[in-house]
Amino acid sequence: KHGAFVGWDLAHAVGNVPLRLHDWGADFAAWCSYKYLNSGPGAIAGAFVHERHCSPSVAASPEAPLRYAGWWGNDPSTRFKMEDAFVPQAGADGWQLSNPPILQLALLRGSLEVFDEAGMERIRAKALALGDFALRLLDEVAAKHAACNPGDHRVLSVITPRDHAARGTQLSLLVAPGESGVDRAELVQQRLAEYHGIEVDY
Repeated sequence: KHGAFVGWDLAHAVGNVPLRLHDWGADFAAWCSYKYLNSGPGAIAGAFVHERHCSPSVAASPEAPLRYAGWWGNDPSTRFKMEDAFVPQAGADGWQLSNPPILQLALLRGSLEVFDEAGMERIRAKALALGDFALRLLDEVAAKHAACNPGDHRVLSVITPRDHAARGTQLSLLVAPGESGVDRAELVQQRLAEYHGIEVDY
């Protein structure tokens, strides 16, 4: 409507929820792969650019979005002519800058093969089932605490929406401070790590 390009940070969405960026008409998006794509710390990132921004004719027009013009993105048939103009390849290939890190790609490929085998719809269904199970357990914990501490019933609450359409895989908890400003969230984190070997993102 106003001629602006919109980009999306999908770090917590890729590998977590089904995405149809092309069908939704997203201009562009970027994400990491070390979280839900399971490729490990320092892994290669990913990006999406809608095809309407990718054709050579669009790239050569005055209205083309600004981009870094890399050697690997240049048309192979003209690449070695060393001309001043950048002639991009069609599609996503035209956005390449240089050769990708092979070892990082190997890690990601192994993970994506598992995703292909399982299917995103099945992964999503299992994630929601596990989330619902965790919610029931958390509700039980909160109810037991409220029964034992009538004046302290809001110690633990889930702030993630319960509607499946409004949440991904992660559940976020709000832990109220205790008496004299005691950080209950930190205590929960410490006890989970010490007694159960569970590391909490806190």
